[in-house]
Amino acid sequence: MDFDGVDSIVCDAEENDWLDVSYSERNYVAEQPQEKKRFNFKFKLTKPIKIAAIALLCAALLAALLFVDGQFAKDVFETARAAYSASVFESHEQEVATATIAIPSNTDLVSVEEGVATFNGGRAVLSLCDGIVESVEEGSLTVALDETTRVVYGNLTDVYVSAGDAVSANSLLAKYDGNFTVAVTVNGLIVDVVASETQLAWTV
Repeated sequence: MDFDGVDSIVCDAEENDWLDVSYSERNYVAEQPQEKKRFNFKFKLTKPIKIAAIALLCAALLAALLFVDGQFAKDVFETARAAYSASVFESHEQEVATATIAIPSNTDLVSVEEGVATFNGGRAVLSLCDGIVESVEEGSLTVALDETTRVVYGNLTDVYVSAGDAVSANSLLAKYDGNFTVAVTVNGLIVDVVASETQLAWTV
């Protein structure tokens, strides 16, 4: 072939080799959208934090009551104080021990003044308890209950026991005119007694 001004060149091409082409099957996976990372914040309440939160809540509630109704808040505080005082005194009273001695059936209580009980009801003075007669004086006698406790009978006219005698409850000790007195001493000091129709009681 001739083109304008161009000589034609004939090229013989010889195909000596064949290109072997092999194909393999490919699997294409669609790209998955990435999940947005979530910010997980876990706040664990410990026991001290819970207690502090409850205390703070109670304080806030009481403060609110104080501003809303002052009298109501005052009543709440007074009730709490009274309950606490009652519990303290009750527990204290339960810890206090008392001692008692029975009053003979032929004896009537007249009065108790400054720890001294006055009785009447006849002429005979019967022993209030078991013990040992420690001393006998004019118009009085003392019976020992133990190493520290004594029962002193006074305003007697005739005494029928002597020092060193063992006496039992309701045994005859003496006679009196009008009335006689009884005092309980511990370590030589008269104790305050609480008397009823049936017994004398005092704090140990």
